[in-house]
Amino acid sequence: MSVPQMTVAIDDGGRHATAYVPSQAATLDLRGDTEQDLMTAVFAEAHAEARSSGRTITVAVSGGVDTAPMRLEVDPDQTIRPAPEQAPPQESVSPTGERPQRRPAGGTPVVRIQDEAGEPTVAVRRPATVPTPVREAVFTEREGGHDRTPPARPRRPVSGLAAPEIAPGTGEPARLGVRGRLNAVLGLSLAPKAQSPEMRLRAAESVITRALRDFSVITVANPKGGVGKTPLAVALTQTLADLRGGSTVVCADLGEVGGSLAKRVAVRPSPGNDVPALLAAHPNPDVAIRPSVLSQHLTRQPSGEDIIAGRRGDTTSVLNEDHAAHLAAIVAQHRDILVADTGNNPLAGTWRWAVATAGAVVVPVPLRWDAADAAEEMITELASTAADVLARAIVVITAGPGDAPMVEQDTVEALRDLGVPLVARMPFEPLFASGERLALSRLQPHTRAALTRLAEEVVKTITGP
Repeated sequence: MSVPQMTVAIDDGGRHATAYVPSQAATLDLRGDTEQDLMTAVFAEAHAEARSSGRTITVAVSGGVDTAPMRLEVDPDQTIRPAPEQAPPQESVSPTGERPQRRPAGGTPVVRIQDEAGEPTVAVRRPATVPTPVREAVFTEREGGHDRTPPARPRRPVSGLAAPEIAPGTGEPARLGVRGRLNAVLGLSLAPKAQSPEMRLRAAESVITRALRDFSVITVANPKGGVGKTPLAVALTQTLADLRGGSTVVCADLGEVGGSLAKRVAVRPSPGNDVPALLAAHPNPDVAIRPSVLSQHLTRQPSGEDIIAGRRGDTTSVLNEDHAAHLAAIVAQHRDILVADTGNNPLAGTWRWAVATAGAVVVPVPLRWDAADAAEEMITELASTAADVLARAIVVITAGPGDAPMVEQDTVEALRDLGVPLVARMPFEPLFASGERLALSRLQPHTRAALTRLAEEVVKTITGP
Protein backbone atom coordinates (compact mmCIF):
# COMPACT_ATOMS: atom_id res chain seq x y z
CA MET A 1 0.00 0.00 0.00
CA SER A 2 1.44 3.35 -0.98
CA VAL A 3 2.11 5.98 1.64
CA PRO A 4 -0.12 9.09 1.36
CA GLN A 5 1.87 12.13 0.33
CA MET A 6 1.26 15.72 1.37
CA THR A 7 2.79 17.99 -1.28
CA VAL A 8 3.87 21.49 -0.24
CA ALA A 9 4.95 24.23 -2.67
CA ILE A 10 6.43 27.40 -1.12
CA ASP A 11 6.22 30.78 -2.86
CA ASP A 12 5.99 34.52 -2.12
CA GLY A 13 9.52 34.68 -0.76
CA GLY A 14 8.93 31.95 1.81
CA ARG A 15 5.78 33.41 3.41
CA HIS A 16 3.07 31.41 1.59
CA ALA A 17 2.63 27.75 0.71
CA THR A 18 0.01 25.63 -1.00
CA ALA A 19 -0.34 22.20 0.58
CA TYR A 20 -2.24 19.30 -1.00
CA VAL A 21 -3.82 17.24 1.81
CA PRO A 22 -4.62 13.70 0.58
CA SER A 23 -7.35 12.92 3.16
CA GLN A 24 -9.31 16.01 2.12
CA ALA A 25 -8.35 15.78 -1.57
CA ALA A 26 -8.00 19.55 -1.36
CA THR A 27 -5.33 22.23 -1.44
CA LEU A 28 -4.84 24.47 1.59
CA ASP A 29 -3.24 27.90 1.80
CA LEU A 30 -0.70 28.27 4.62
CA ARG A 31 1.05 31.50 5.60
CA GLY A 32 3.77 32.69 7.98
CA ASP A 33 5.60 35.91 8.73
CA THR A 34 8.91 34.16 7.99
CA GLU A 35 9.82 30.95 6.25
CA GLN A 36 10.58 29.38 9.63
CA ASP A 37 7.04 30.25 10.82
CA LEU A 38 5.66 28.90 7.56
CA MET A 39 7.52 25.59 8.00
CA THR A 40 6.12 25.34 11.54
CA ALA A 41 2.61 25.67 10.10
CA VAL A 42 3.40 23.05 7.44
CA PHE A 43 4.49 20.47 9.99
CA ALA A 44 1.54 21.25 12.27
CA GLU A 45 -0.76 20.44 9.34
CA ALA A 46 1.29 17.30 8.60
CA HIS A 47 0.91 16.12 12.21
CA ALA A 48 -2.85 16.66 12.04
CA GLU A 49 -3.06 14.75 8.74
CA ALA A 50 -1.08 11.80 10.13
CA ARG A 51 -3.25 11.65 13.28
CA SER A 52 -6.53 11.86 11.38
CA SER A 53 -5.52 9.15 8.92
CA GLY A 54 -3.85 6.97 11.54
CA ARG A 55 -1.02 6.31 9.08
CA THR A 56 2.45 7.49 8.29
CA ILE A 57 2.42 10.14 5.59
CA THR A 58 5.14 11.59 3.39
CA VAL A 59 5.67 15.36 3.23
CA ALA A 60 7.35 16.64 0.06
CA VAL A 61 8.44 20.30 0.25
CA SER A 62 9.74 22.39 -2.65
CA GLY A 63 10.29 25.99 -3.71
CA GLY A 64 11.57 27.66 -0.53
CA VAL A 65 14.06 30.50 -0.28
CA ASP A 66 15.93 28.98 2.69
CA THR A 67 14.48 25.47 2.36
CA ALA A 68 15.67 23.26 -0.47
CA PRO A 69 13.51 20.32 -1.66
CA MET A 70 13.06 17.68 1.05
CA ARG A 71 11.01 14.55 1.71
CA LEU A 72 10.13 13.59 5.27
CA GLU A 73 7.93 10.95 6.90
CA VAL A 74 5.53 11.96 9.68
CA ASP A 75 4.02 9.30 11.99
CA PRO A 76 0.73 9.63 13.91
CA ASP A 77 2.78 9.98 17.13
CA GLN A 78 4.43 13.08 15.59
CA THR A 79 7.75 11.36 14.92
CA ILE A 80 9.53 12.96 11.95
CA ARG A 81 12.38 11.39 9.97
CA PRO A 82 13.86 11.69 6.50
CA ALA A 83 11.93 9.63 3.98
CA PRO A 84 13.85 6.75 2.43
CA GLU A 85 15.15 7.41 -1.04
CA GLN A 86 12.97 6.01 -3.75
CA ALA A 87 14.48 3.03 -5.50
CA PRO A 88 15.45 3.82 -9.09
CA PRO A 89 13.37 2.05 -11.73
CA GLN A 90 14.82 -1.15 -13.12
CA GLU A 91 16.47 -0.79 -16.46
CA SER A 92 14.72 -2.34 -19.38
CA VAL A 93 16.32 -3.57 -22.55
CA SER A 94 14.82 -2.42 -25.79
CA PRO A 95 14.21 -4.88 -28.65
CA THR A 96 17.37 -3.51 -30.27
CA GLY A 97 19.40 -4.52 -27.22
CA GLU A 98 20.18 -0.94 -26.16
CA ARG A 99 19.61 0.20 -22.60
CA PRO A 100 17.72 3.49 -22.11
CA GLN A 101 19.71 6.44 -20.81
CA ARG A 102 19.49 6.86 -17.03
CA ARG A 103 19.14 10.29 -15.50
CA PRO A 104 21.84 11.26 -13.03
CA ALA A 105 20.84 10.49 -9.45
CA GLY A 106 19.95 13.58 -7.47
CA GLY A 107 21.71 14.47 -4.22
CA THR A 108 20.20 14.29 -0.78
CA PRO A 109 17.66 17.10 -0.23
CA VAL A 110 19.12 19.78 1.99
CA VAL A 111 18.04 22.97 3.74
CA ARG A 112 19.98 26.03 2.65
CA ILE A 113 21.59 28.19 5.29
CA GLN A 114 21.10 31.86 4.65
CA ASP A 115 23.94 34.32 5.37
CA GLU A 116 22.40 35.88 8.43
CA ALA A 117 23.66 38.50 10.84
CA GLY A 118 24.88 35.68 13.07
CA GLU A 119 27.44 34.63 10.49
CA PRO A 120 31.03 35.93 10.54
CA THR A 121 31.43 39.46 9.27
CA VAL A 122 35.14 39.41 8.62
CA ALA A 123 36.00 40.56 5.13
CA VAL A 124 39.36 40.14 3.46
CA ARG A 125 41.21 42.15 0.87
CA ARG A 126 44.52 41.27 -0.75
CA PRO A 127 47.09 43.70 -2.13
CA ALA A 128 47.21 44.07 -5.87
CA THR A 129 50.90 44.89 -6.16
CA VAL A 130 52.88 42.40 -4.09
CA PRO A 131 52.45 38.69 -4.87
CA THR A 132 52.02 36.64 -1.74
CA PRO A 133 51.03 33.04 -1.01
CA VAL A 134 47.32 32.61 -1.56
CA ARG A 135 45.31 31.91 1.54
CA GLU A 136 41.59 31.28 1.80
CA ALA A 137 39.38 34.25 2.59
CA VAL A 138 38.40 34.94 6.20
CA PHE A 139 34.88 35.56 4.93
CA THR A 140 32.93 34.15 2.04
CA GLU A 141 32.47 37.56 0.40
CA ARG A 142 34.69 38.95 -2.35
CA GLU A 143 35.55 42.61 -1.86
CA GLY A 144 37.51 44.99 -4.01
CA GLY A 145 37.39 42.62 -6.96
CA HIS A 146 40.01 40.28 -5.48
CA ASP A 147 39.28 36.58 -5.86
CA ARG A 148 40.99 34.71 -3.02
CA THR A 149 39.98 31.20 -4.06
CA PRO A 150 42.99 28.92 -3.52
CA PRO A 151 44.35 27.19 -6.63
CA ALA A 152 43.46 23.56 -7.13
CA ARG A 153 46.10 21.13 -5.93
CA PRO A 154 46.88 17.91 -7.77
CA ARG A 155 45.74 14.90 -5.80
CA ARG A 156 48.30 12.33 -4.87
CA PRO A 157 47.72 8.85 -6.21
CA VAL A 158 46.18 6.59 -3.58
CA SER A 159 45.55 2.92 -3.33
CA GLY A 160 42.33 1.67 -4.84
CA LEU A 161 41.61 0.05 -1.47
CA ALA A 162 41.91 3.33 0.47
CA ALA A 163 38.74 4.55 2.16
CA PRO A 164 37.39 7.87 0.82
CA GLU A 165 38.42 11.02 2.66
CA ILE A 166 35.91 12.66 4.98
CA ALA A 167 35.58 16.44 4.98
CA PRO A 168 35.85 18.01 8.46
CA GLY A 169 32.52 18.07 10.29
CA THR A 170 30.47 16.33 7.58
CA GLY A 171 29.20 13.66 9.96
CA GLU A 172 27.66 16.10 12.43
CA PRO A 173 24.12 17.51 12.20
CA ALA A 174 23.70 21.20 11.40
CA ARG A 175 23.63 23.57 14.35
CA LEU A 176 23.20 26.90 12.56
CA GLY A 177 20.71 28.46 10.16
CA VAL A 178 17.39 26.97 9.06
CA ARG A 179 18.75 23.43 9.07
CA GLY A 180 20.02 23.83 12.60
CA ARG A 181 16.64 25.14 13.75
CA LEU A 182 14.84 22.24 12.06
CA ASN A 183 17.17 19.79 13.80
CA ALA A 184 16.61 21.45 17.17
CA VAL A 185 12.83 21.80 16.89
CA LEU A 186 11.97 18.57 15.08
CA GLY A 187 14.74 16.30 16.35
CA LEU A 188 16.18 15.71 12.88
CA SER A 189 19.79 15.06 11.92
CA LEU A 190 20.08 17.09 8.73
CA ALA A 191 23.70 17.76 7.78
CA PRO A 192 24.83 21.23 6.70
CA LYS A 193 24.97 22.06 3.03
CA ALA A 194 28.44 21.45 1.59
CA GLN A 195 29.12 25.13 0.79
CA SER A 196 27.25 26.62 3.74
CA PRO A 197 28.82 29.12 6.18
CA GLU A 198 28.59 26.44 8.88
CA MET A 199 30.72 24.02 6.87
CA ARG A 200 33.15 26.86 6.19
CA LEU A 201 33.49 27.41 9.94
CA ARG A 202 34.02 23.69 10.51
CA ALA A 203 36.79 23.72 7.92
CA ALA A 204 38.34 26.68 9.75
CA GLU A 205 38.23 24.76 13.02
CA SER A 206 40.05 21.89 11.32
CA VAL A 207 42.83 24.26 10.24
CA ILE A 208 43.14 25.72 13.76
CA THR A 209 43.78 22.28 15.24
CA ARG A 210 46.72 21.59 12.90
CA ALA A 211 49.94 20.39 14.45
CA LEU A 212 52.53 23.17 14.55
CA ARG A 213 56.09 22.49 13.46
CA ASP A 214 57.52 24.26 16.51
CA PHE A 215 56.66 26.57 19.36
CA SER A 216 55.02 29.67 17.88
CA VAL A 217 54.57 33.29 18.94
CA ILE A 218 51.54 35.33 17.88
CA THR A 219 51.99 39.05 18.50
CA VAL A 220 49.19 41.62 18.77
CA ALA A 221 50.76 45.03 18.18
CA ASN A 222 49.91 48.65 17.40
CA PRO A 223 51.88 51.56 18.93
CA LYS A 224 48.66 53.54 19.41
CA GLY A 225 47.01 52.98 22.78
CA GLY A 226 43.30 52.22 23.11
CA VAL A 227 42.94 50.42 19.79
CA GLY A 228 41.82 47.10 21.30
CA LYS A 229 45.09 45.14 21.44
CA THR A 230 44.37 43.52 24.79
CA PRO A 231 40.74 42.40 24.18
CA LEU A 232 41.70 41.03 20.76
CA ALA A 233 44.70 39.18 22.23
CA VAL A 234 42.52 37.71 25.00
CA ALA A 235 39.70 36.66 22.65
CA LEU A 236 42.09 35.19 20.07
CA THR A 237 43.82 33.20 22.82
CA GLN A 238 40.46 31.92 24.05
CA THR A 239 39.46 30.85 20.54
CA LEU A 240 42.72 28.96 19.98
CA ALA A 241 42.51 27.22 23.35
CA ASP A 242 38.84 26.35 22.89
CA LEU A 243 39.62 24.50 19.66
CA ARG A 244 43.18 23.25 20.26
CA GLY A 245 42.50 22.15 23.83
CA GLY A 246 43.55 23.26 27.30
CA SER A 247 47.20 23.74 28.29
CA THR A 248 48.22 24.60 24.72
CA VAL A 249 48.15 28.43 24.66
CA VAL A 250 49.49 31.15 26.97
CA CYS A 251 48.73 34.85 26.66
CA ALA A 252 51.41 37.07 28.21
CA ASP A 253 51.49 40.78 28.96
CA LEU A 254 54.76 41.94 27.38
CA GLY A 255 54.28 45.65 27.94
CA GLU A 256 57.53 47.02 29.34
CA VAL A 257 55.75 48.32 32.46
CA GLY A 258 52.70 46.05 32.34
CA GLY A 259 49.35 46.60 30.70
CA SER A 260 45.67 45.82 31.25
CA LEU A 261 45.72 42.08 30.48
CA ALA A 262 45.07 41.10 34.11
CA LYS A 263 42.01 43.40 34.15
CA ARG A 264 40.39 41.98 31.00
CA VAL A 265 40.59 38.21 31.56
CA ALA A 266 37.79 36.24 33.19
CA VAL A 267 39.90 34.99 36.13
CA ARG A 268 42.14 37.65 37.64
CA PRO A 269 45.71 36.41 38.37
CA SER A 270 46.80 36.26 41.98
CA PRO A 271 49.77 38.29 43.26
CA GLY A 272 52.95 36.55 42.11
CA ASN A 273 51.37 35.13 38.96
CA ASP A 274 53.36 37.41 36.70
CA VAL A 275 56.38 37.41 34.43
CA PRO A 276 58.95 38.75 36.93
CA ALA A 277 57.99 36.13 39.53
CA LEU A 278 58.28 33.26 37.02
CA LEU A 279 61.67 34.45 35.75
CA ALA A 280 62.95 34.84 39.32
CA ALA A 281 61.76 31.34 40.29
CA HIS A 282 63.32 29.77 37.20
CA PRO A 283 66.41 31.84 36.34
CA ASN A 284 67.94 29.37 33.89
CA PRO A 285 65.67 28.75 30.88
CA ASP A 286 67.91 25.89 29.70
CA VAL A 287 66.95 23.86 32.77
CA ALA A 288 63.74 21.83 32.44
CA ILE A 289 60.76 23.04 34.44
CA ARG A 290 58.06 20.68 35.67
CA PRO A 291 54.52 21.35 34.37
CA SER A 292 53.23 21.77 37.92
CA VAL A 293 55.85 24.42 38.69
CA LEU A 294 55.01 26.32 35.52
CA SER A 295 51.29 26.16 36.31
CA GLN A 296 51.88 27.82 39.68
CA HIS A 297 52.82 31.02 37.87
CA LEU A 298 50.03 30.88 35.28
CA THR A 299 46.31 31.56 35.72
CA ARG A 300 43.96 29.12 34.04
CA GLN A 301 40.94 30.62 32.25
CA PRO A 302 37.52 29.08 31.50
CA SER A 303 38.35 28.24 27.87
CA GLY A 304 41.47 26.29 28.90
CA GLU A 305 44.07 28.94 28.09
CA ASP A 306 46.59 30.30 30.60
CA ILE A 307 47.56 33.93 31.10
CA ILE A 308 50.51 35.53 32.82
CA ALA A 309 50.49 39.17 33.87
CA GLY A 310 53.32 41.58 33.16
CA ARG A 311 55.22 43.72 35.60
CA ARG A 312 52.84 45.02 38.27
CA GLY A 313 53.45 47.62 40.94
CA ASP A 314 57.21 47.97 40.48
CA THR A 315 57.79 50.80 38.01
CA THR A 316 61.49 51.21 38.84
CA SER A 317 62.46 48.57 36.28
CA VAL A 318 61.01 47.38 33.00
CA LEU A 319 60.81 44.15 31.05
CA ASN A 320 63.34 43.96 28.26
CA GLU A 321 64.16 41.76 25.29
CA ASP A 322 66.07 39.23 27.37
CA HIS A 323 63.13 38.86 29.74
CA ALA A 324 60.77 38.16 26.82
CA ALA A 325 63.13 35.54 25.34
CA HIS A 326 63.57 33.98 28.80
CA LEU A 327 59.80 33.74 29.27
CA ALA A 328 59.29 32.18 25.83
CA ALA A 329 61.98 29.55 26.49
CA ILE A 330 60.21 28.49 29.68
CA VAL A 331 56.71 28.46 28.22
CA ALA A 332 57.86 26.54 25.14
CA GLN A 333 58.69 23.52 27.28
CA HIS A 334 54.99 22.76 27.91
CA ARG A 335 52.88 24.94 25.59
CA ASP A 336 52.48 25.26 21.82
CA ILE A 337 51.68 28.95 21.41
CA LEU A 338 52.50 32.21 23.17
CA VAL A 339 50.19 35.13 22.38
CA ALA A 340 52.05 38.37 23.14
CA ASP A 341 49.99 41.40 24.20
CA THR A 342 52.42 44.26 23.55
CA GLY A 343 52.63 47.79 24.90
CA ASN A 344 52.61 51.11 23.09
CA ASN A 345 56.35 51.71 22.77
CA PRO A 346 57.83 50.28 19.55
CA LEU A 347 61.33 51.05 20.89
CA ALA A 348 60.88 48.77 23.91
CA GLY A 349 62.90 45.57 23.89
CA THR A 350 59.87 43.37 24.58
CA TRP A 351 57.97 45.01 21.68
CA ARG A 352 60.81 44.48 19.23
CA TRP A 353 61.36 40.89 20.38
CA ALA A 354 57.65 40.06 20.08
CA VAL A 355 57.39 41.45 16.54
CA ALA A 356 60.67 39.97 15.29
CA THR A 357 59.97 36.50 16.73
CA ALA A 358 56.30 36.26 15.79
CA GLY A 359 55.03 33.67 13.39
CA ALA A 360 52.07 36.03 12.85
CA VAL A 361 51.68 39.72 13.73
CA VAL A 362 48.06 40.83 14.25
CA VAL A 363 47.56 44.60 13.99
CA PRO A 364 44.16 45.89 15.23
CA VAL A 365 43.11 49.15 13.56
CA PRO A 366 39.87 50.92 14.58
CA LEU A 367 38.29 53.19 11.97
CA ARG A 368 39.92 56.30 13.42
CA TRP A 369 42.49 58.48 11.71
CA ASP A 370 44.95 58.41 14.64
CA ALA A 371 44.87 54.61 14.98
CA ALA A 372 45.18 54.07 11.22
CA ASP A 373 48.07 56.55 11.02
CA ALA A 374 49.95 54.80 13.85
CA ALA A 375 49.45 51.40 12.20
CA GLU A 376 50.64 52.72 8.84
CA GLU A 377 53.78 54.21 10.41
CA MET A 378 54.52 50.93 12.19
CA ILE A 379 54.04 48.86 9.05
CA THR A 380 56.10 51.31 7.00
CA GLU A 381 58.92 50.87 9.51
CA LEU A 382 58.59 47.08 9.31
CA ALA A 383 58.63 47.21 5.52
CA SER A 384 61.92 49.12 5.53
CA THR A 385 63.69 47.15 8.26
CA ALA A 386 62.07 43.69 8.41
CA ALA A 387 60.31 42.74 5.20
CA ASP A 388 59.97 39.14 6.41
CA VAL A 389 57.83 40.38 9.31
CA LEU A 390 55.63 42.32 6.91
CA ALA A 391 54.85 39.07 5.09
CA ARG A 392 53.48 37.68 8.37
CA ALA A 393 51.26 40.67 9.19
CA ILE A 394 47.47 40.50 9.43
CA VAL A 395 45.72 43.85 9.80
CA VAL A 396 42.33 43.64 11.53
CA ILE A 397 40.01 46.60 11.01
CA THR A 398 37.71 46.65 14.03
CA ALA A 399 34.27 48.25 13.95
CA GLY A 400 32.99 50.41 16.78
CA PRO A 401 30.94 53.47 17.78
CA GLY A 402 32.14 56.70 16.23
CA ASP A 403 33.71 55.00 13.22
CA ALA A 404 34.72 57.18 10.30
CA PRO A 405 33.85 55.02 7.26
CA MET A 406 36.09 57.04 4.94
CA VAL A 407 39.08 55.90 7.01
CA GLU A 408 38.67 52.30 5.86
CA GLN A 409 39.14 52.92 2.15
CA ASP A 410 42.19 55.13 2.63
CA THR A 411 43.68 52.70 5.15
CA VAL A 412 43.20 49.66 2.95
CA GLU A 413 44.69 51.42 -0.05
CA ALA A 414 47.73 52.50 1.98
CA LEU A 415 48.22 48.98 3.38
CA ARG A 416 47.83 47.50 -0.08
CA ASP A 417 50.55 49.81 -1.40
CA LEU A 418 52.84 48.73 1.43
CA GLY A 419 52.32 45.06 0.55
CA VAL A 420 50.34 43.87 3.59
CA PRO A 421 49.27 40.34 2.63
CA LEU A 422 45.98 40.22 4.53
CA VAL A 423 43.44 42.78 5.76
CA ALA A 424 40.43 41.53 7.74
CA ARG A 425 37.39 43.25 9.19
CA MET A 426 35.96 42.37 12.58
CA PRO A 427 32.38 43.16 13.68
CA PHE A 428 31.66 45.41 16.62
CA GLU A 429 31.76 43.58 19.95
CA PRO A 430 30.25 45.55 22.88
CA LEU A 431 32.34 43.68 25.48
CA PHE A 432 35.55 44.74 23.75
CA ALA A 433 34.57 48.40 24.02
CA SER A 434 33.07 48.28 27.52
CA GLY A 435 36.27 47.37 29.38
CA GLU A 436 34.60 44.34 31.00
CA ARG A 437 36.27 41.03 31.67
CA LEU A 438 36.08 38.72 28.69
CA ALA A 439 34.90 35.14 28.39
CA LEU A 440 34.32 33.35 25.11
CA SER A 441 30.81 32.30 26.13
CA ARG A 442 29.78 35.95 26.62
CA LEU A 443 30.79 37.14 23.16
CA GLN A 444 28.20 37.58 20.43
CA PRO A 445 27.87 34.64 18.00
CA HIS A 446 29.07 36.66 15.01
CA THR A 447 32.13 37.76 17.01
CA ARG A 448 33.00 34.16 17.87
CA ALA A 449 32.58 33.13 14.25
CA ALA A 450 34.81 36.00 13.09
CA LEU A 451 37.44 35.10 15.69
CA THR A 452 37.41 31.52 14.41
CA ARG A 453 38.08 32.71 10.89
CA LEU A 454 40.81 35.06 12.12
CA ALA A 455 42.44 32.24 14.12
CA GLU A 456 42.35 30.12 10.97
CA GLU A 457 44.28 32.78 9.04
CA VAL A 458 46.78 33.13 11.89
CA VAL A 459 47.48 29.39 11.87
CA LYS A 460 47.80 29.43 8.07
CA THR A 461 50.29 32.26 8.34
CA ILE A 462 52.37 30.16 10.74
CA THR A 463 52.09 26.77 9.01
CA GLY A 464 51.47 27.76 5.40
CA PRO A 465 48.27 27.34 3.34
